[in-house]
Amino acid sequence: MSIKLSNVTYTYGIGTPFEKTALYDTDVEIHEGEFVGIIGHTGSGKSTLVQILNGLIKPTSGTVTVDGTDIGKKTKEAMAVRHKVGMVFQYPEYQLFEETIAKDIAFGPRNFGLSEEEITERVKEAMDFVGLDYKTYADRSPFRLSGGQMRRVAIAGVIAIHPSYLILDEPSAGLDPIGRREIFSEIQRWHQEKGITVILVSHNMDDISRLASRLLVLSHGHIVLDGEPLNIFATQQQALHDAGVSVPPVTGALQYLQGRGFAVDDRVRTVEEGAQAIFDCLKEARAMLTDITLGQYFPGTSFLHKLDPRIKIVATMIFIVAIFFAHSLASYAIVTAFVALNFAISRLPAKFIVKSLKPLWVIIIFTMGVHIFTTPGDVLWQYGIFHITKEGLYQGALMTARLVFLIVFSSLLTYTTSPIVLTDGIEHLLNPFKRIGVPAHELARMMTIALRFIPTLLEETDRIMKAQTARGANFTSGSLLQRGKNMIPLLVPLFVSAFRRADDLATAMEARCYRGGEGRTRMNELSYTYRDGIAMAAVLIVTAVLAAMRWL
Repeated sequence: MSIKLSNVTYTYGIGTPFEKTALYDTDVEIHEGEFVGIIGHTGSGKSTLVQILNGLIKPTSGTVTVDGTDIGKKTKEAMAVRHKVGMVFQYPEYQLFEETIAKDIAFGPRNFGLSEEEITERVKEAMDFVGLDYKTYADRSPFRLSGGQMRRVAIAGVIAIHPSYLILDEPSAGLDPIGRREIFSEIQRWHQEKGITVILVSHNMDDISRLASRLLVLSHGHIVLDGEPLNIFATQQQALHDAGVSVPPVTGALQYLQGRGFAVDDRVRTVEEGAQAIFDCLKEARAMLTDITLGQYFPGTSFLHKLDPRIKIVATMIFIVAIFFAHSLASYAIVTAFVALNFAISRLPAKFIVKSLKPLWVIIIFTMGVHIFTTPGDVLWQYGIFHITKEGLYQGALMTARLVFLIVFSSLLTYTTSPIVLTDGIEHLLNPFKRIGVPAHELARMMTIALRFIPTLLEETDRIMKAQTARGANFTSGSLLQRGKNMIPLLVPLFVSAFRRADDLATAMEARCYRGGEGRTRMNELSYTYRDGIAMAAVLIVTAVLAAMRWL
């Protein structure tokens, strides 16, 4: 069961100065139960095509069959078959002619010889379908309705004949958004429940994307695209542009985001699905970004958050030195306990420990490998020139642990200190060096901005890699040399982006009248409290214990 066009050509005004061919040698078959969308620029042949499907006009050449019957023949069978194809015209006023709405809707069923009871039932059913109350509107004149209500009556008049094929030419014209949703919801319900074939002509790409299971794109009398709508919108942008049509706005927005490096799925049917796709992308991006915690600040009210930044900076530097005093399992146990205690006091999630290490995992693994394979001692495993010794495993584990502690404890400084406060702390500590010409404020600002740029540059790197991967770049396979070559196109836009961001930041600071150094006031002046004394005392005690364990 289908509507089939074979080599159909239609020419208007044959033999006149206005002769124009609207369709050229068209072959297409619309199967039972399909929901077909038809789009194209004005004059592409859409209206001509649907009128041929309905048998309203006969092709200049070729044949049109409905359920195997040639509807171009003047037979009773052909006439009966044509009635299986109902059509709602673009202009409803052309379909309304009776004195009341009920009579207008009943026109079709009455021509089919139905009883008055059946006719009334179909009229009520059709009016309910389009959202018009029977008691309120049945006896009203169709010509005293609004444009949107006339559209509903026109649709009801076609629905009342229970067509096997329903052709809708711009059915949403004149309807408000709520009315359009209601009509399309009912049409979709009929399509699903009754299995009727729906052919929708529309300029609204959102409606086509949301409803149609198959899409025909016409251009200059030819069907240039035929396929699944989402696939066409996702892969045939140029062909659509050449045909004078565009993708749905939501698809266009998602494709724009794809071009900007976002891994967002553009195969969506509705605005709601598009919003969900963006949300999912942002959620993934957020998960990716939260894995990059180096240089980030996490607000809080913990003991460490409240410490003076000068104390935190000095204490961090002292403890970093103290870590190198550790040389035994006992001393490393003390370091582990102290780092874990500080993390607990900071009230930061434990997962931040792992996240702080992710950007430097290559260095960590390299450090472990160097000690494992190069340290002499009792050989545990050997293959050619490679060997693993007991001493190598021991030293590798200790050195790797030392590096981990350095990264994790240093991360606590940025986790618990805001950029402004950190800058103030660095500047205060550098102030004594002003006497020998050190630009304390400028240096502090540069150090802080550089630190805060790390997450930004990592985010930018990921975005550029995604954009280049989408265009065929390969960063994950091939030889080491090949991977290095593939990184070169990545570095250029990354440096350009970094300099652009730096320039924008400098311009923004200047536009806001930023002036550093002398005469600059601060909203919150730094001051030492008892907390700072406790923190410094704790760091000094641990440092002293580690030093004693090493040399005593």
